[in-house]
Amino acid sequence: MTTAGARGAKRPRRNRSAAARVRDTALSVLSLALVVLAWHIWSSSSQLLPTISEVAEAAGDFYTNPDIYANIGETFQRVVISVAIALAAGLVGAILSRRGGLVGQIVDVYVSLAIAIPSTVAALLALFIFHRSELGVYAVVVLVIWPFMVITLRGGLALMDPKLDGMAEVYGFSYPRRLRKVVIPQLIPYAFAAVRSENAHAWRVVVLAEVFAVNSGMGAAFTKAYDRFLIEDVVLWILTFIVILLVVEYVVLRPLENHFMRWRFQDVR
Repeated sequence: MTTAGARGAKRPRRNRSAAARVRDTALSVLSLALVVLAWHIWSSSSQLLPTISEVAEAAGDFYTNPDIYANIGETFQRVVISVAIALAAGLVGAILSRRGGLVGQIVDVYVSLAIAIPSTVAALLALFIFHRSELGVYAVVVLVIWPFMVITLRGGLALMDPKLDGMAEVYGFSYPRRLRKVVIPQLIPYAFAAVRSENAHAWRVVVLAEVFAVNSGMGAAFTKAYDRFLIEDVVLWILTFIVILLVVEYVVLRPLENHFMRWRFQDVR
């Protein structure tokens, strides 16, 4: 194919990609509009849900309260630390599972059992075991999301290029160097997939654990607002939670993934 023909083949593909982005954006805007419309209709016909204007009026005092940001910061810290621990432990678990043997079978059994445990039950277990301590929050989050990390990373290990492993064997790489130079670079796409898929899950579990186990963070603040019948604050906490999830996904995780995976989109000359 000539150069002009190759360019002509690329142009329709780019046009389709741009059209898909416009379509996805339009659908997102439409979905948001439908949610706002449903909120307006429901709040106008019921006393249980505050109206949009009432929530907007309460937002000024809500977002000028420094305690709000302190609670968000504590929840954010718990999520980041818990996901990092679960990801590192998930890599170890995936390697042990792939190796098989008794230890691999134990990991597989634990993964199967942990996936079946509901998040609420795990949060209550942390409450009873750790007696409303900070450690209980981290433990319950790692317990809940770790098996999903193992499954995703185990799939990545299964698809690794055996030629690279053979090269490491020929050059006499030590195990730590092989892990750092061969295994981890190939697992980066799967690590991002695991973190992105479990990001929202981790936030939900942390907030749930905060409701039961500690007196700080977004979950504890949400419970206090609900107990005091501050329904506008309850709605604002829900909206804040949704916005944080969207920001972490589209402003933090996706740009980071694109940065680390930029080599996949470079043209091979």
